[in-house]
Amino acid sequence: MLVPQKVYQERSLRLDVRSTLTVQFYKNNTKTLETPVPLNEFNLANSGCLPTEKFSIVLHGWIQSCSDEWAIELIERLSFYRRGCVICIDYSTAASSSYMRLYSNFDHITEVIVSVLVSLFQYGFDPSRGFMFGFSFGGQLASAVGRALQPHFTLQNIDTCDMAGPGFDPIDVDHSKAARHVQCFHSSRDKGTFIYSCHRNIMLGSCGLSQPSIASQSHLGSHGLCVDIYINTFDYPFYALSTPPSECLTFSKVAKIPNHYTVGYEEDFNKQITGKVYVPTSLHYPYNLSKRELRILFGKN
Repeated sequence: MLVPQKVYQERSLRLDVRSTLTVQFYKNNTKTLETPVPLNEFNLANSGCLPTEKFSIVLHGWIQSCSDEWAIELIERLSFYRRGCVICIDYSTAASSSYMRLYSNFDHITEVIVSVLVSLFQYGFDPSRGFMFGFSFGGQLASAVGRALQPHFTLQNIDTCDMAGPGFDPIDVDHSKAARHVQCFHSSRDKGTFIYSCHRNIMLGSCGLSQPSIASQSHLGSHGLCVDIYINTFDYPFYALSTPPSECLTFSKVAKIPNHYTVGYEEDFNKQITGKVYVPTSLHYPYNLSKRELRILFGKN
């Protein structure tokens, strides 16, 4: 029988996500369990994680895995600062394919990750104690998963780092619907999204479009630097400007910034600070600027 070309293309692009995706549990920065889906009461009981404690979800991007250096470092930071259970969802087999093939499986990957979170909630984990982080393609997944869980479950916080733009823009999505508080970091013009619909949009470096440190970290690019900067916000102050730099054009809401306000992971999201937040970055690690450097570069702040 002849298979229509469109059906053949869809089948050839389809990835077997469900049989290759794994869920990795961490407690006190130690991996306690790695298991395929679906989750069940037995493996959840042996994960070392209790449904009464806080939990964090980490979603990597294209051609990445939970073994990437940034993922390991973020798991360590979340384990130390946020505590509770950290869960990294590894879809690296699918992510190792071409971007087009991965993108064509976006809805399927979203469905599988949603099933993982629903299993957690059915076991007793509280969505209001949940945090999710996604980088690049994983940022788009975090938003889609959060929105798909509605109206039955609402996560407390979602942070994303340079959410992927290719394939997703210019579709206008309200990312603020993904959780009670959605905070998105933007760092590149070539790989990041131009949809700024999160509750808080943090524009890193030069208007959220490029990072000065690509001069010394060209292998990362402005896109890859986003997650390094995010991780460094746990340990170093990244100060926000009180007003946007003159070269940054904006047609959307700009946040009102209090004195000495720094960006990064927030345990208790400040609902008074919403809109665009401009945060200059530096040439060298850890990529932050001191208050003195900000005064020299931008005047009074």
